[in-house]
This record gives sequence, C-alpha cells and structure tokens, in this order.
Amino acid sequence: MTSTTASVQTTAATAGAGVGFGRRALAVLAPVGPLAMAGWALAVPYALTDDPAEWIPKVADDMGRTELSFWLLLVFAVTAGAGAIVTGMVARRGSLRLGTIGMALAFAGFSALSFSGAGYDGAAAATINAGLDVPTAENVLREIDGYQATAVGGALFIPLMFIGVLLLGIALWRGRTVPRWAAAAVLVAFPVILAGGFVAMVVNALGWLLLAVGFAAAAAAYAGRVD
Repeated sequence: MTSTTASVQTTAATAGAGVGFGRRALAVLAPVGPLAMAGWALAVPYALTDDPAEWIPKVADDMGRTELSFWLLLVFAVTAGAGAIVTGMVARRGSLRLGTIGMALAFAGFSALSFSGAGYDGAAAATINAGLDVPTAENVLREIDGYQATAVGGALFIPLMFIGVLLLGIALWRGRTVPRWAAAAVLVAFPVILAGGFVAMVVNALGWLLLAVGFAAAAAAYAGRVD
C-alpha cells in the first residue's frame, strides 16, 4: 500500500511539473506576437495611408526592411494565438462570458491577420523585382483581392481583433485579475493601433507595445495560478 501511494504521488508530482512547465512556456509566448507586430510597424518601408502607386515601389526598393517585416509577421503568426489564449484564460476568471468571447474573437482576428499579412507586400515586391511596372503590380493585387477567401480574411481581421481585444480589456478591468494599468493598456491598445494607421507607423507600433504590456501582465497572472 505504501509503495502504491508513493507511486501515485510521484506520478501526480511529475504531471504537475509538466503542466506547470507548459503554462510557463505558453505565458512566455503571450507577449511575443504583439512585440513582433510593433517591430513590423517600424520595419515596413511605407505608411498604411500610402496609395498603391506609392507603397509598391517602396516595398521593392527596400527589400531589407521588407524581408525583416516578413520574418516579424511569421513570428506573429506562430505566437499570437498564445497571447489570445493566455489573456483570455485570465480574463475568464473575472468575467467568464466576456473573457471567452474576447478570447475567441481575438484568436480569430490574429489568425486572419496572419493569413492576410505578407501576401500583398510579397506579391508587389515580386512583381516589381521581376521587371514589371507598378500598374501591373496593382493589377496583380486586384486579382488577389478577387479571391473570396483573401477578401474575407482581409475584411474581417480588423473588426475581429478590435472587438476581441476590447472585450478582453473590459473583462480584465472588471475582474481585477491583473493590475488596473495592465487592463487599461489592453483597452487602449487597439484604438492606438488604428490611429497609428492614419497618423504614423510609430504610433501603430506604440499600440502594439501597449498590447504586449497588457498580455505580459496577463501571462504573469496565468503562470502563477492553476485554473
């Protein structure tokens, strides 16, 4: 009986250690996606308000920054889901419904952004570098927009992310599961991101950094408690 009890305790301790390691690993990844997007906003050689005739040559002329932006989008694609899950799990502690809906919408929005992210820049740069002109590159991009999946993904990622992150911020604020400053960072992050698209890319980067700060606080709360 004693040996059986000891064996059960050892198994439970091993399982608990594995779960704890998994939670910590997921928590470490949580702020990486927004940090990667902050880097992307500073790396891209154009402004989001540029017309195609302006930004297409910029992408092709500065392939160093363009290539860096592609790598940062890849980092976002493979880590952003962790941020949505971790922050959502912490938000659910204070507001189950808002936290769950916010987590689902943010996860879907991040996934849609990952799907849409590098395609346009890559197509534009490849067209110009192949020796074709800007009007041809614009026609290529219009053809890409003609695919329904591409059009839907491009249209949905902003509202999904905006609503999802907003609900996560509200749930964190109401539940007090993270410090108020962290919940406030999540709440204001996406409006700043959107404003940056019209004002300056450095402002866009600031919004993503605010989201990273909020996600990091949620990650600390997530890693320190077993649900």
